[in-house]
Amino acid sequence: MNSTRTRVGSKQLIREINEALVLDAVRSGGVISRSAIVRSTGLSAATVTGIAGRLVGLGLLTEVDELRGTGGRPARLLGLGREAVFAVGVRLSADAVLAVLVDLHGDVVARQDERLAALDVDTAVRTITRAVKGVSKSVGNKVIGIGVAVSGVVDRAGGVVRHSGSLGWEDVGFAAQLGTALDLPVTVDSYANSFANGLLQYGTEFSGRDLVVYSIGVSLGAAVVVAGRIHRGHNGTAGGFAHTRVFAAGAPSRPCHCGSSDCLEAWASRWGMEREAQRNELSWNDVTKATSPVRARIVEAAAGRLALGIAASSKALGPETIVIATTLEADLPELATATIARLQAEYEHEPYPAPAMHHAAADGETLARGVAYEVLDGVFSPFR
Repeated sequence: MNSTRTRVGSKQLIREINEALVLDAVRSGGVISRSAIVRSTGLSAATVTGIAGRLVGLGLLTEVDELRGTGGRPARLLGLGREAVFAVGVRLSADAVLAVLVDLHGDVVARQDERLAALDVDTAVRTITRAVKGVSKSVGNKVIGIGVAVSGVVDRAGGVVRHSGSLGWEDVGFAAQLGTALDLPVTVDSYANSFANGLLQYGTEFSGRDLVVYSIGVSLGAAVVVAGRIHRGHNGTAGGFAHTRVFAAGAPSRPCHCGSSDCLEAWASRWGMEREAQRNELSWNDVTKATSPVRARIVEAAAGRLALGIAASSKALGPETIVIATTLEADLPELATATIARLQAEYEHEPYPAPAMHHAAADGETLARGVAYEVLDGVFSPFR
């Protein structure tokens, strides 16, 4: 155990940890002095000076300004570099691929859209490969990884899409297949977790806080955030509330694509609401383009069951904040408003205040950027 290799490996790991600490301090502080990094990380001034010099040389940090004090030499401030490394985030839907190139500041610097001609895995791999190569051609080999956001239940650690009703996939080892095609590391995650990660990185509003993000789109999902970190649960199953069965007296049963019936997915996802429209001989376009009794009934039924499902899970978790995130597919603006109103009513008789409740739009670029942040997270911590 006391081999030279072990000692060298330990030194390398310590260096990587310390570099990540410095980079994370700069990300959190924006433009920051070396002395502020010392205070933030607990590293010695000599260690910070050495690491900063190395990271500036690599382009991961840049000296951006001077901080003038009351005397002595002015201190050079440090900021994140923009040209050293990039990540690509991809939002995969049932008919399209959106790829964005994101720099170390978390900014989108390029975007490419592709039509998805079919839902089989090979077509998805080819389409994403084309989009990734197109969006990253200007930065060459500076892309450190690819993140892909998928609607459904995802085992992120295993890179497996466990279930996606919108894609019709079951137990697809998508990260490995796409990684082979691109020869790059690939991270796959759910829409809900990708959106949540976008909220958590490069900002302080939700730093260190407990929240649950509920995603309403073609399918339903949730992200559980504990102390500012996404809790994924065993095999990545945390947040899987879409196939919770919620009954209402006298309501007709609705079949779900999972093989069960009366899942929240069958009542409140775009997939479920669209099928209810079809049972009333209406297209989804008919529902979205007009105000009608059928639309009102669909929204009322969806909001009622969502409120019950969200209240049940949220009361067990006790978050400070609940975020209702609607994707482009669930384009019924009154649905989130009605759901939050019903959800607030579920807390009226509790002996504690209801969590803060917010609605946010989870458009395609937001989801793609959020999953790209998961790739960039590896720069700021060797353990993520």
